[in-house]
Amino acid sequence: MFFLLSKILVIFIRPLCWSVGLLIWAFVTKLPERRRKLILISLLILFLSSNKVLVNEITQAWEMEPQKEVNIPETAVILGGYAEFDAHRNRVQMSDAADRLYSVVNLYQQKKIKRIILSGGSSSVTGRTKPEADYVLPILKSYGIPDSVIIKESKSRNTYENALNTAKLLKDKHIDGSVLLVTSSFHMRRARGTFAKAGIAVVPYPVHFISDYGRGYFLPDFFIPSSEALFRCDAIVKEWVGYMAYAITGKL
Repeated sequence: MFFLLSKILVIFIRPLCWSVGLLIWAFVTKLPERRRKLILISLLILFLSSNKVLVNEITQAWEMEPQKEVNIPETAVILGGYAEFDAHRNRVQMSDAADRLYSVVNLYQQKKIKRIILSGGSSSVTGRTKPEADYVLPILKSYGIPDSVIIKESKSRNTYENALNTAKLLKDKHIDGSVLLVTSSFHMRRARGTFAKAGIAVVPYPVHFISDYGRGYFLPDFFIPSSEALFRCDAIVKEWVGYMAYAITGKL
C-alpha cells in the first residue's frame, strides 16, 4: 500500500502540476478576485520552481557532499534508479544518475572494493517490467567484474525495500562490518537514514550531483525561467516529501 500511495503522491507534488492546476481552477471559477489571485499564485510557483539561482542554491544546500577522507569498506551497495529497459529498441537506457553504477565500477577497478550488491527491482506499479538489477548485471560483467563479486538483489521497489533486502542479504551471506552506500547525492540523506534504521552501518558515497557548485550565474539566470531548474526542483521536492513520509512512518 505504501508503495502504491507513494507513486500516486508523486504525480500531485510536482510544482508544475500545482501551477497548471491553479490555472485551471482560475479559468473555471466565476469569481474575478479569486481568479486573479489564483493566476498570480500559479505564476509565482512557476517562477520560483524554474528560477535557476534559487533552485540551485536550495539543491546545493540539500545535497550531501562527499567526505574528503573515506575508509572504503569491502562491500559496496548500489541503489537502483539509473537505468530502464527499452523494449522497443531492445536496449538498456541509462539516465543521468548512471554515475551510481560507473563510480562503483571505477572503485572495483582500482581494487578499493571486493564485493558489489546490485540492489534494484521493478518500480512499476503493475510489476510487469523487468527488475533493474537483471538488465544492469550484464553491464557490470562487461567491465570484467566476475560473478563471484556481484550479489544481485532484484526485489526492491523503493529505498525502504532496498534497506530491508540488503540487511537480509548481509545476514544470510554472513557479511559483517559497514558497507559503502552509493546513490545520488540528493537522495543520500533518506537512504542513509533508512539503512541505519534497518541496522546497517554505512559509509555514504554520494555521486550524481545535480547542483552547480561553481555557480557562475549570469544576470538572466535571476529572472528567466529554466527548464533545467524545473527538473531539479521536481527532484528535490520529490525527495523532501519522500524524506518526510519515511520519517512519519518510522522508516528512518
